Order: sequence, then structure tokens, then C-alpha cells
Amino acid sequence: MKVMISDFKEIMQKDNAVEIKLLKKNHPDWIVVTQPYDLKEQSAFFKELKDTDALITAFLPINKKILDAAPKLKLISVSAVGYEKIDLQLAQKRRVRVCAIGEYCTQDVAEFTISLMLALVKRLKQYDKLVSEEHRWEYDAFMAQPRLSRMTLGIFGYGRIGAAVAKMASALGMQVIAYSGHMGAGTIKDGIKFVTANELLTMADIVSNHMRATSENYHFFNIDIFKKMAQKKPYFINVSRGETVDETGLLMAIDNGIIRGAALDVLESETPDLVNNPLLQRNNIIISPHTAFYSQDSMASLQRISCQNVTSFFEGQSEKVFNFVD
Repeated sequence: MKVMISDFKEIMQKDNAVEIKLLKKNHPDWIVVTQPYDLKEQSAFFKELKDTDALITAFLPINKKILDAAPKLKLISVSAVGYEKIDLQLAQKRRVRVCAIGEYCTQDVAEFTISLMLALVKRLKQYDKLVSEEHRWEYDAFMAQPRLSRMTLGIFGYGRIGAAVAKMASALGMQVIAYSGHMGAGTIKDGIKFVTANELLTMADIVSNHMRATSENYHFFNIDIFKKMAQKKPYFINVSRGETVDETGLLMAIDNGIIRGAALDVLESETPDLVNNPLLQRNNIIISPHTAFYSQDSMASLQRISCQNVTSFFEGQSEKVFNFVD
């Protein structure tokens, strides 16, 4: 029995000792290997994959090429909530089960969203550069911003994370509105008023994206959508999935003053070009490396659940596997 832990080289954990210990706790004879997926040199990955029974990954694109190279594969345990990178139909055809993690980082992502919102509105990046690089001690170097309690937060996608962000923002005294394909405009839930997408785009001072990555939501935030924000010129936050935002359209919206700034925890690629990316080195754009989920508590849950799913499956206790998605 062989388990492989793998992800893109650039984002894979540097130490998988916790997962290895969890997997071997009741099965010391299991072979557990860690193998980064290097886009430039994939031979080592495919060599390990050929006799792998279970694959633990978060972001690898599980497509025909990978499934063809894994004839023994029986289970893919996704170390994340999202599983849009996996060809579920093909996996099902190959009789490879797929499970994901339903909940482990809601609180962390919500906290990070609020942190990004505060950093944008309070201009922390600009003030830090002003002092540390330009050596200027000027509180009024930038235009003063209104208090958060006078601002409206618009949330796209009202799942667990969107709801948690709404609760935190409400506690700060903000007015919160939301758009969800599952809630009709005019509905009130948790004290939050649901509106149409167009209403939100014209009413919000801050727009926060928490939508899932689906084919319908691919590049949902494009230049046409950003143009609808021109009335309020809001700040834009994305802690969801990079594919939901057209980065060219976002850059155009920022350059033309349609939005005031952006905070992005995700980009369209999980292996982005950080040398030539035009979104970098701008005072009104904050970019973090897909870290909103990352905390001591979330990582403990992530590691435990993804490994327990593998153990339960191969012990014949499929009923204990959390969230089969295939």
C-alpha cells in the first residue's frame, strides 16, 4: 500500500512529517512518499505515481495524463474544500474515488478577509512605504478615508465563509449586503439583506468575493463587471479562487480609477510569474500567496481529515470518509 503526498513544487509544504505520522500510526507497513510536482521536470512525479494507491493533493490538475499514469490509484484525498481541479467524470470512469474537506478554515479565511479590508481602507501598505522607503512622517500624505461604520460591504457568495465575514463586518458597525444565486433579492438572513448582483455593484464601498470556482463563475469579475462599480469606486477583495477574476480586466479597472484598490490572496495561476506580473509593485494592490486559510488550527484539521480519509477508505470504513465528491 503506497500513499503519495504531492502538489506544485512552489506551494507544497516543506515538511509533511505530521501527515506521515498520521498515516503510519495504525499502518506502519504503508509506504508514504512526498513528491513535489515540478512543471519543468515531471519525470520524478510520474515515476512515483505509477504504483501509488492513494494520492493526497490540494491543487494538482487531476486529468487524463495523470490518471493514465496511475493504474493502481484508488483514492484521491483533496486537502482543500475546492475540488474543481479534478476531472470527476474521468475519475469515476477509472473507479477512482475522490473526497474533499468540507470545513476546516472558515474562521481563518474570514479573519484574513477582514485584515485585507482594514489594510486597504487604512492604507497600511502606502503608509509603510512612505515611512520605510521614503522616510516621510506625514499622516496626511494620502486622502483621509471614512470610518468603516460608514461603509457598505458587498459580499458575493454567501456560504460559510461569506456568512462569517458578514458577521465580523457587522460587528465593526458596517452595513453588509450580499448576493447569492441561492437567495432571492430582498431576502433578509442573519440580518443581512440580499440584493441583485447589479445592485451590489452600485451600492458597495468594498466588494468581497467568496464565490466558488465553477464554469459559470470563470472570469465573473471582468472589465464589464468592474465598470458597473464605477459609481462607488470600491475596493475589491478576492480570497476565493483566482479563476473567478480576469486579471487583465482588474488591472484595467485599477488603472482607470474604476476601483480604488484590490487585495488578492489568489491569482489565476497557482504558479504565477512573480517577476513580470503587472499587478505587483503597486501601492493600491495587496497580494498574498494563497495564505488566507493558513493557521495552526486550520492546518491541524486539514492534515488530520485528509489523512483520516485515506485510512478510513482503505480500512473498509467508507462511511467514515468525510465528503465524497465523486
